[in-house]
Amino acid sequence: MADYVQISAQISEATKRRLDQYAQESGLKKSRIIEEAVQRHLEAVEELPPEYIIPTHMVLTDESWDMVVDLIENPREPTQALRDLMQRGTTDPD
Repeated sequence: MADYVQISAQISEATKRRLDQYAQESGLKKSRIIEEAVQRHLEAVEELPPEYIIPTHMVLTDESWDMVVDLIENPREPTQALRDLMQRGTTDPD
């Protein structure tokens, strides 16, 4: 039999609502859902090359944030290469 320990974690209210709803609908205990989710996440992280792992959160410097805001507020014109790429997806190959 596996040894179990209790952990504590803070999650958003929205995530807790989703967890509660899923537990109620599935009939599974929340501890089992969390245990399986953590196990699957860790297995994926171990199996995938690090360059394919996309972080769910990014921390930006003030300068980087200002650049992002500027690009959103003042988008650049697409390059010809981007236009060509996007056009390929809309043409019929036949």
